[in-house]
Amino acid sequence: MSGQLSRLLPALFFTQFAPKAAPFMIKVMLVDDHQIIRDGIKQLLTDETDIKVMAEAPSVRDALRIAEVMPLDVIITDLSMPGTSGFELIKGVQQLNRNLKVLVLSMHMEEAYIKKAIESGVSGYLPKDISKYELAQAIHTVAQGEMYFSAEVSKVMMGTMLKKARKTEDDSGSLQAKLTQREREILRLLVDGMSSPEIAEKLFISHRTVENHRANIMDKLKVRNTIELVRKVLDSEFWEKA
Repeated sequence: MSGQLSRLLPALFFTQFAPKAAPFMIKVMLVDDHQIIRDGIKQLLTDETDIKVMAEAPSVRDALRIAEVMPLDVIITDLSMPGTSGFELIKGVQQLNRNLKVLVLSMHMEEAYIKKAIESGVSGYLPKDISKYELAQAIHTVAQGEMYFSAEVSKVMMGTMLKKARKTEDDSGSLQAKLTQREREILRLLVDGMSSPEIAEKLFISHRTVENHRANIMDKLKVRNTIELVRKVLDSEFWEKA
């Protein structure tokens, strides 16, 4: 018996006392030319156990230098900064050819800013008066490869989309003619910033059904991912030519 126990002890010790695998940590960099803003964002994220601010940068140039050498998941950036704007940061991150997401935190809620950010390749857009709960939700969402837009931003985007849609609703080649009623409904929710599970819950359909519709929409509109889909929907040329 003692021999059997001695053989079991190492296994028991390993099972009970071996260190557990660390949870996935979302590594974040803050980019803003105002230290007080960066400090405020860090304070908002102090309660988030799976989000860690790894770096800060007061300029786009510094941010790109850091992004080249540091493993990061999400960059939170302002758009209005001295010298080079946040739009150039978004484009620079795209050129790094890495799975690095950019989340804009800006006071600019005008259509032109939002549209340009999306065209540049941003994964999310939030106003600076966002709550800490929505900020954390946005970080989690974009880190998972989805897009996130606050309600205020989504309202601007939807207004733009609907205005352009009305101009071409009699056109047989318009977006309305390309998609089924259910696909149009899901497209509106995607542009509104909802994820597939959220859409499934709202429409009382399965996640698999949403994904099938999503694939059909992308196939019909000749796009490869959600970012390209939103860009195309908000592109005036698409609405005019579709």
